[in-house]
Amino acid sequence: MDYRIAIADQLAPQLRSMRKARQLSQADLALKLGVTQSRIAAIERNPAAVSTGQLLEILNILGVDLVLRDTQAQAGDSSSQPDNPKNSSTGSQGEW
Repeated sequence: MDYRIAIADQLAPQLRSMRKARQLSQADLALKLGVTQSRIAAIERNPAAVSTGQLLEILNILGVDLVLRDTQAQAGDSSSQPDNPKNSSTGSQGEW
């Protein structure tokens, strides 16, 4: 399933939700990352404060791909825009 993240505040609930969906506690995720549970809590509260490298590590552990989609590449073709209801098939590529 895809989750469009436009601002940092939208990332916090998604990270928490994905961690819980994987049945990982904050302590479990912290152990896998080699950080403290309080660091995971801080990241979930304010993901904008995490480094890109650490965010990518977290996403990797959660089994989530970070996909950059060029929305300007085909601006003239509205059927290729991700928010277009006609384009409901996003495939199973793990995009969000």
